[in-house]
Amino acid sequence: MSTNGAFGYFIERVEVGTELRIDGWAFHNRHGLCGFDVVIDGGQRPPAVHVQRGIDRHDVGLAIGNPLADRSGFVVVAALPLSTSAVVLRLTAGGDEFLVPLILREGLSLRSWQLACGRGPGAVEYRFLTERGLRYAAALPSSLARARQALDLFEPVSPKRETSRIAPVTIIVPVYGGKPFLTPLVRALIETVESQHHIVFIDDGNPDRSITAFLIALTTSLDHVTLVSKSANEGYLKAVVTGLEVATRLNPDGHVVLLNTDVEVPPGWLERLVSPIERTPRIASTTPFTNAGTICGFPAMPEDNTPFLGAAVQDIDAVFATLKDVAPVEVPTGVGFCMALNRKALRDIGGFDLAAFGRGYGEEVDWCRRAMRHGYVNVAVPNLYVHHKHGGSFTSQEKQSQIAASGEIIRQRYPEFDAEVQDFIRADPLRPLRAAAVVRILGRSDRLRTVLLFDHSGKGGAALFRTKEVARLQAAGRTVLLVRPAAQPVLGMPDGALDVELLHREATVRFPANDLTDVAALAKALPLAEVVVNSLVGYWNPEAVIAFARSLRLERGVPLRLLHHDYFPICPSLNLIDSEDRFCGVPDPERCRSCIPVNAHAHWPGTDAGWSGAFGMDLDGTFDMAAYRRAWQDFFDLADRHVVFSRSALGTLRRAFTLPDERVRIMPHLVDHLTVTPLPPPPSGPAAGIAVVGGINVAKGSRMLEAMVRLAEAQELPLVFELFGNIDRPIRSPHFRDNGPYKPEELRSRLAEHGCRAVFLPSIWPETYCYILDEVVGLGLPVGVFDIGAPAERLRHWPNGFIVAPITPEAALSALLRMFGAPASAGATVT
Repeated sequence: MSTNGAFGYFIERVEVGTELRIDGWAFHNRHGLCGFDVVIDGGQRPPAVHVQRGIDRHDVGLAIGNPLADRSGFVVVAALPLSTSAVVLRLTAGGDEFLVPLILREGLSLRSWQLACGRGPGAVEYRFLTERGLRYAAALPSSLARARQALDLFEPVSPKRETSRIAPVTIIVPVYGGKPFLTPLVRALIETVESQHHIVFIDDGNPDRSITAFLIALTTSLDHVTLVSKSANEGYLKAVVTGLEVATRLNPDGHVVLLNTDVEVPPGWLERLVSPIERTPRIASTTPFTNAGTICGFPAMPEDNTPFLGAAVQDIDAVFATLKDVAPVEVPTGVGFCMALNRKALRDIGGFDLAAFGRGYGEEVDWCRRAMRHGYVNVAVPNLYVHHKHGGSFTSQEKQSQIAASGEIIRQRYPEFDAEVQDFIRADPLRPLRAAAVVRILGRSDRLRTVLLFDHSGKGGAALFRTKEVARLQAAGRTVLLVRPAAQPVLGMPDGALDVELLHREATVRFPANDLTDVAALAKALPLAEVVVNSLVGYWNPEAVIAFARSLRLERGVPLRLLHHDYFPICPSLNLIDSEDRFCGVPDPERCRSCIPVNAHAHWPGTDAGWSGAFGMDLDGTFDMAAYRRAWQDFFDLADRHVVFSRSALGTLRRAFTLPDERVRIMPHLVDHLTVTPLPPPPSGPAAGIAVVGGINVAKGSRMLEAMVRLAEAQELPLVFELFGNIDRPIRSPHFRDNGPYKPEELRSRLAEHGCRAVFLPSIWPETYCYILDEVVGLGLPVGVFDIGAPAERLRHWPNGFIVAPITPEAALSALLRMFGAPASAGATVT
């Protein structure tokens, strides 16, 4: 830790890319949370700064013994002009201020920053490996990360599309094998290529002479088709070089297109592929979107994809063809399956290097990189999509051999190439276009309906259920539009920013740092099957989310399903833990008026502006629980289905709300993420090991557990509590061992390894289900819980279960001692 008078702070991470990111913690020993700002070059402020503060850092508060530091975590993101030479982080609290020198620039390159803070990380981290990475990241306007702007780039699909005229070009198609691909390709070329253009087929010594016969028939039938027949196979690259020589003779001023036989091209493809070169002579090569084209892949990259939804090339391209006003995007290299070459670049730098690349593979990378060294650029064409099937030129074994050989040549000639490819993948400037195209394609299909799913951004049982629910919906043919509060700050992000993901079995696309207007644009573009609310905890303005879901239910008739994992609708303290760290019992709303304003367990949105009026928080800062619950009841009344996970949870909800039986379904969870089998009997010993499993906070019984340990210590009881998970407070005692986090599939062996003779889950809130109980109860060890919530409800039906009342440390210890045959203290009832 570093301190300066009243300020305590530590810088944990500094990352430089297109923007500056600072992670750490800071607090003021009187005023608590700090304010943050960034100062550059002796007093200026960056063009944009975004601050996320109040991040949970209970570890800091515990380590330094100051509760003001419990929420001292922060992330600061700032725009960093290229001319910046020094950066200072300014901390403020009350009227105090402290300047933390952060980084200094020692040179002009991207990677010339040095740390200036006395206590911090070992070095500056860099988002990009190369200077060109910054250009890739800035290739498209940042606004396109917003769903509505990206969607607006696509015009309505028209059955008739006008294509611009281009000067005559030559298309070179080497042919060796790939017979199943040949007829579809030729048919497409005949339909889509006007006779002013030349098509040159290179018959590369095909052993199947029927291929030769077909190509001869083609060239005798069509005047603009030329055939070069070779008596023996000389390899793909030699065929291309031959084709370039023929192209130069036939059309010395025309641009050239390389085309594999294993592609499918849509109408208007040639004009869209070549037009960027005609408009911008410094473009050396153009490559379209494709399902299998590394950095130009769709719907994902750089991995190969099957054609999205199994759709025909013309159906996918019909969406890309409507893209408007988006310039070609610079890429580190063209991809040779379908690539246009600028005739001027061919004259300036020559053709492909046959001597170095032999039978082929990697030759287009070499050519594109040579062109870049001569001042050219290579681009992806945003408004064109071509299928690539793979398999028309090389066998799989030959391909791998060629990749290895050519890769070494590329690394020697262009040592920066691999890093620039990594930077392009990291920057992913084509991501907004791919994402919007996926939405537009899905929006045209009535059968592929979408479920709009709202959830929190945390972990735990609700998140585990969401993962399984998404998989279930996808298996049923649904696409899921998942909306959560933004987990990481993004420069320029709106208040109440949301992480939005479209989850289809074949693709996942993200629209990060959006808001409800963007969600509305996506919901309008997609055919909705259902709205599901898994949780609204953590939203900046949950009332606005409810209003949005209400509008979809009332105006569009979209069914609404609510899942009840916690009690956030009953109280902002979603576990129903009151200001005195006890289960509140769902009291009269008047009791809540004094509790909620001082309740440290309440989950508040970003500002009071989002939590006002009918949703509970009055302008004077008082809380009206009755108004809060009325807002939720109105929402509940719209739901077609309420899903709860235990009878106990339903009973707790009905203390505050009316839920008609016909709309409620009780659906227990299934622990299908692991197999649970009984443990062999544990060995006996002088002290009984009691396993405590999970993330143990106040609601999960951290204070209860600490009191149990202190009593066991004071009374020298033969009990040792073995924690598998994590806890929100350190407990130092010979009667407690913290064994750290666990993986569910390893829990059985770890309990056996530590000789645990029982399990106790000290939760003090009425849990709605509890996955962990099902992870441990089938092990056959005695398992105990307090008499509250779903765990107690279920455990009554297990012979190895025991339930403790009242909810006190004395009662729990008494029950455990009785379990092992020791005398129990008074005041405990065990069932």
